[in-house]
Amino acid sequence: MLSPMDDYPVHQIAEPIRHVATSDRNFYDRYYFNCYPTESPDVFLIVGLGQYPNLGVMDAFAVLRRGDDHIVARMSKALGADRTDTTVGPLRIEVLEGLQKLRVVLEPGSEYDLSFDITFDATIPAALEPKHFRRQLERVTFDTSRFLQTGTWTGSLTVDGEDFAIDPKTWRGNRDRSWGVRPVGEAEPQGRRAVDGIQNFFWIYAVMQFDEFTISVIMQEDEQGRRIVEEAMRVWPDEARDNEWLGRPEHELTFCPDTRDVTGAR
Repeated sequence: MLSPMDDYPVHQIAEPIRHVATSDRNFYDRYYFNCYPTESPDVFLIVGLGQYPNLGVMDAFAVLRRGDDHIVARMSKALGADRTDTTVGPLRIEVLEGLQKLRVVLEPGSEYDLSFDITFDATIPAALEPKHFRRQLERVTFDTSRFLQTGTWTGSLTVDGEDFAIDPKTWRGNRDRSWGVRPVGEAEPQGRRAVDGIQNFFWIYAVMQFDEFTISVIMQEDEQGRRIVEEAMRVWPDEARDNEWLGRPEHELTFCPDTRDVTGAR
């Protein structure tokens, strides 16, 4: 099962690019984007696309929040041999310049009142996060890498017949790319793992874009409050300037009494 990428010297294992290094069904390779206007908090767009080589599937979605409404588009298809093909039905992602500029398109359709053609332009270098690894009941359940970027958006967005001009002076967002092994949604087979296999119990992932820099905060804790992965990092636009470690991140959460519903956080 060769693909055009096999013509490039990028192989990591003694297999075609189509085949990943593990046969774990939970191996994935994903894009995530968000897009919002700084002057109007009523509109917020999220887009994602994931490939699952050992399941033979590629999924994608777009969801836009406008006021109290959510408009959602979902699509899925069989994953072919060419993993550089990042088109799923009406949605596609184009890498115009690696680690800098990407185009994200959702063509108009009759099943949803949402379409867009927008281009992300990074304002900081791609920042690699700490490796995320967890073993549960002797099996590796998390073994992932991810990088993040903040940037600006350019293009156009249509919501229920209303057109928005996406101006990079006022539209911002962040994106990440992650890949590896993590639970992908299918239920575990019956047995002990299906009962005792607790997944991420507590997770905070906050990316904050300022005019001069970006701050990324990550905290994951298990069911006993032990840290599994953490990060507090300031990323500067200047590639010659090292990312700045800000120390151990902490959190204070306020819960609704007798529930796990969070009403506030610091």
